[in-house]
Amino acid sequence: MKRLSIFLLFLSSLLAYAQGLSCGDLGSKEVFASAPKDFVYMNEKIFSCDGSALNLAVVKDLFDAAKIVRGENQSCVGNIVYTENLNKFRWLVLEASFAPSIYAKTLEKPEISEAQKDAQMDFFRYWANKSLYNFIKYKEFLKFYNDAQTPLVKFYEDKGIDAGSAAYYATSLVGEFLTFAVGKQDINATNKPALSDEQKILSDKTAGFDYIASLLYSKNFTPFELTNMLDTALLYEQDTDVINEILKRGAQINAGDETPIFFALKNLKNVEFLIKKGADVNHKNFFGKSALFYAVQFDDARLTQLLIANGANVNERYIDENTKIAMLNLGEESFLGNTCALEHTSRSVFMHAAAHSGAEILELLRQSGADIQAVDEAGFNAMDYAVKNGNDAAVGYLKTLNLKPNIE
Repeated sequence: MKRLSIFLLFLSSLLAYAQGLSCGDLGSKEVFASAPKDFVYMNEKIFSCDGSALNLAVVKDLFDAAKIVRGENQSCVGNIVYTENLNKFRWLVLEASFAPSIYAKTLEKPEISEAQKDAQMDFFRYWANKSLYNFIKYKEFLKFYNDAQTPLVKFYEDKGIDAGSAAYYATSLVGEFLTFAVGKQDINATNKPALSDEQKILSDKTAGFDYIASLLYSKNFTPFELTNMLDTALLYEQDTDVINEILKRGAQINAGDETPIFFALKNLKNVEFLIKKGADVNHKNFFGKSALFYAVQFDDARLTQLLIANGANVNERYIDENTKIAMLNLGEESFLGNTCALEHTSRSVFMHAAAHSGAEILELLRQSGADIQAVDEAGFNAMDYAVKNGNDAAVGYLKTLNLKPNIE
């Protein structure tokens, strides 16, 4: 009993310290002399104090992009772990904002930091080429990553820091967001995941057809290697003559969890070309998402129309709860990463459109035979999705169909 009382007293003191920190405390460098003993129950307000880099608009955008790339979900890791990881990072940003000289002491030597960044970028690029979703998030992150440098230099200069040191702190802090997004990489590893040399060339739009064609016949590639090359070419929107040459060489048009047509969805011409070559418009990934789900998610009416005209199932659904549980029980990392976060099983294309699209696509789906009354396994219908996602255009349209929310 005595031990329990001591533990509770210790815990309460930790909470009092963590919750008691205020903006005024951050002006004292002593606050950053050691890390807080508890990151879970910190005062949320301190992260938006005046003088924090987290208040810069581009840094906010970079932080949001980093969280998406990181992909950590409370449903998967639990609220305590999620909050602790989030607050540890935000505390690091506060330290870099208010006590940059202390923050600098935690940094590696410049040559090691540069090697780490190169390794992270190599991995990040490899990750980006695994799916169109990854690729889009990669490009969004890189935009904010590059845009944040100059405002952060000014942020430090406005604090009276000399230009050289300001640039050093800004570069280092931007690098922290990359680390938060993709993690540290082993710079000495000999077998790191990375794009092949051929994929790197195919990611360059200036590489001419003749050069790419000669590359394709330079050695014997496996069908798997050629399909990866095809996916990369589609992500970077290479012309159809390049796409056709890779297919002729032996790339598999319907291979993979997400087949080449998924990688082409931002280029209507390439989608149409793949369909003519035999791409399955109803192939589903392990979530149960077909290309049509992505088309409505992008609010792309022309792409949606093209897929439907070529036989896309307008009543397709995500996996059901039993399938989700079975996948989780497999214990495979490729499933665990996102499947545990999938709350609305059996979501239909029409529900997905209600969350992301406007009236034009919803009407197109309805006219094409979509079940507007369908509900998912949580009991949500299309109107619930529209309301939950704040999609006013969809709400207005669904009202004309006399559709009411199931969940109040």
